[in-house]
Amino acid sequence: MLPTVEDYIDEVANSKEVLTFFNKKDSPEKLKKFIASVNKKLSNDDVDRFARYILTYSKQYDVDYKLVAAVIAQESKFKVNAKSRVGALGLMQVMPTTGKNVAQKLKIPSYNLLDPKDNIQIGVKFISMLYREYKGDINLMLAHYNGGYRQAELYKTFRYFELMRLITMHHETFDYVKKVKANYRKISREF
Repeated sequence: MLPTVEDYIDEVANSKEVLTFFNKKDSPEKLKKFIASVNKKLSNDDVDRFARYILTYSKQYDVDYKLVAAVIAQESKFKVNAKSRVGALGLMQVMPTTGKNVAQKLKIPSYNLLDPKDNIQIGVKFISMLYREYKGDINLMLAHYNGGYRQAELYKTFRYFELMRLITMHHETFDYVKKVKANYRKISREF
């Protein structure tokens, strides 16, 4: 099913307001409930551990923890050993070259992308870097996170020309941005 114009109407309105940390309705318990709802096979210890890593690194790198949880839900459904067909690894589906570059920036000499702590730290730092690169535009940041620089540029170029964008971009990137934003809305409203 191709995305519709209505799916992207909220782009400008929602692109810069997403990255805030806690508001009065947020709590670590809300995050834990969301994680458990995405992957019902997780133990309580895993849910607690993932929530702790998400909250710690989100705060450290100034990224909304709900956005991080929404990305992980879409990328791996909180499956620790997730591996994509293109080689992305772990909870946040970090590509090895991205992991290496981000780990160097963080001065982490040794890391394992299949270790939840390392994966979340590197993934959250990468999101914070993309947030700055795209000046707070969540849609471009997510397009880049999913499909790389080229997809983000296509997303930006054809932002207001829906038909051209639908023809030019990979459907997967459109779908990815839409689903992560839906996950974000779900954690914001339901939990």
